[in-house]
Amino acid sequence: MTLVRVERSDEDLSFREIEAGTIYSRILRDPLYNKITYELIEPQIDPKLEPIYRKYVRDFMNGGNRKPFDNIPDQDKGKRGKSDSPELQFTPLDIEIVRYYVRRDTLKYGKITGLLLDPDVEDISCEGSNKHIYVFTKEFGYIPTNVVFKDDEDLNFFIRKIIQDSGKNISIADPIIDSTLPDGSRIQASIGNYVTASGPAFSIRKFRKEPFTPVDLIRLGTASTEIFAYLWVCIEYGSNIIVTGGTASGKTVMLNSILLFIPQNLKIITIEDTRELRLPHENWLSLISREGTGKNDLESGKRIGEIDMFDLLTASLRHRPNYIVIGEVRGREAFTIFQAMSTGRYGLATFHADDIGTLIHRLEAKPINIPRSLIGSLDAAIVMGNFVFKGETRRRVKAISEVMAVDSNHGDTTVNNVYSINSDDTFRSSGFSYILEKIGARYGIPVTVMERDVRIRKNILESMIRQNKISYKEFTDMIFSFYHDRDAVIEAFQADR
Repeated sequence: MTLVRVERSDEDLSFREIEAGTIYSRILRDPLYNKITYELIEPQIDPKLEPIYRKYVRDFMNGGNRKPFDNIPDQDKGKRGKSDSPELQFTPLDIEIVRYYVRRDTLKYGKITGLLLDPDVEDISCEGSNKHIYVFTKEFGYIPTNVVFKDDEDLNFFIRKIIQDSGKNISIADPIIDSTLPDGSRIQASIGNYVTASGPAFSIRKFRKEPFTPVDLIRLGTASTEIFAYLWVCIEYGSNIIVTGGTASGKTVMLNSILLFIPQNLKIITIEDTRELRLPHENWLSLISREGTGKNDLESGKRIGEIDMFDLLTASLRHRPNYIVIGEVRGREAFTIFQAMSTGRYGLATFHADDIGTLIHRLEAKPINIPRSLIGSLDAAIVMGNFVFKGETRRRVKAISEVMAVDSNHGDTTVNNVYSINSDDTFRSSGFSYILEKIGARYGIPVTVMERDVRIRKNILESMIRQNKISYKEFTDMIFSFYHDRDAVIEAFQADR
C-alpha cells in the first residue's frame, strides 16, 4: 500500500525514493536563507492516531505485542471507519501508517531510519535536542535535515535504546560510548550533559554493505592504478604498512581495500575496538575488544572483565597468523605489533598522523614509546588526506612514504616518497622503490622483475575498469583466481589491451 505520494520538482537538487511509496528524500536550496537542506519525507500521521500508536509501542516495549497491528481487535481497527467510538474511526490506510511508525520506532532506528537507509548519506550527526540533525553526502558535504529530537528526554531515550540494541549499555556512570549498530554502522554517543555542554548527542558513520575495493577507489580518484598495483605487490610478498592521516581522511577504507590483496591461503587476524574491517577470506579471525564493569583494578588499571586490544594482540600471536591487522593503533598494543613485525609476521594498521614525520614522532613519544630500533621494522606509511579540487573536498593518497633507514644513534630517518600527489590532482612517482628492492633481495628476484610485476597488475586493474568489472564480487573473484592461476588471469586481461 502506498502511504505517501511525492514527485520530484524542478527545484530539487537531488531526489531519491528510499522505500517505494513510504520514504523519500530530497535535497533543495532554501531560497530564504540561500542554503542547501535535506528533507526526509515520511507518511503523515493523524493526531487522532497518536494514542493508538503509543499503546502499541508501549505494549511492544513491555514485551507484549511483537507484531504490531497483526492481531488488533475490530473495535481498535474501527472496521474501515465505522467504529462506535468517534476517536477510533480510521481507515486501513491509517492502520498501515500507524503500523509503519510502530515498526520504525521499535524494530528499526526511529526518526533516523530513513537517513540510515538513504545510500547517499554517509554520516549522521546530532549535536543536541531541538537542533536539526545534519547528514554528510559526497556531493553536498554536511547539510541540515528536517529531523529534530524535541527535547533531551526524547533524545536520551533514543540513544539508550539504540545503544542497547547494539548490545552495549550507556549510563550516568558511563555517559559516552562507541558501538556498532546491528546494520554495521558505527556510532559514538553520549547522554545527559556530563561530557557535552549541549546535552545528549550522537554521530553515526554509515555502514557500506560491500567494502570499497581498489577499483572503486581508483574510479573515485583516491589513488592511481599504478599505486594500487604497487601496493598489490607489497601486500602479496609481505610488508608492514601503516595507513595514516587526519580525521575522516579515509584511513579505514584504504586499509580494508588493500587487505583484499592478501592471498587467501594466508592466516589473517584483525583486532578492533569496533568492527569495521570486512574480508572475503575464510582463514580470517576477527577479534573485538570488550569493555569491563565497575571500578578500575588498582594493579592492572582495567575494569573487571575488560579485554583491551593489547590482550587480544597478545593472544593472537599464539594463532601463528601471517598478517596481524589493528584497526587503530593508540597505545601499548603498538609495542607488541612492532615486535611481531621484527620477528617475521606482517602487520598493518591505521594511525592518526598527517605525515610520516609526525607518525614516527608519535610512535616514539608517550604513551606508545616504540624504540627507534623497532620503528625500522615499518616498511611504509600510506598518508591519506582531504584535498579541495574545483570546490569539492576529496579523499586522496597524499604520499606513500617508504622507511629506508633508521639511525638509532642520531635519530635520523631516511624516507623515500615513492608516490605523492600533485597540485592538479594527479600522482607522481619517484621512479625508485626501496620496498620492491627489499622484497626482491628477500626472494632472490631482480628488481626489474618486481617492477614488471607492478606493470602487469596495473594492466589488470585498468582492464577491469575498461570491462566494467567493478563489483566487489568480481574484484575478489579476480584476486582469488590470480593466486590460483595467475598466468590465466594475466592472459585473459592482456587480451583486452
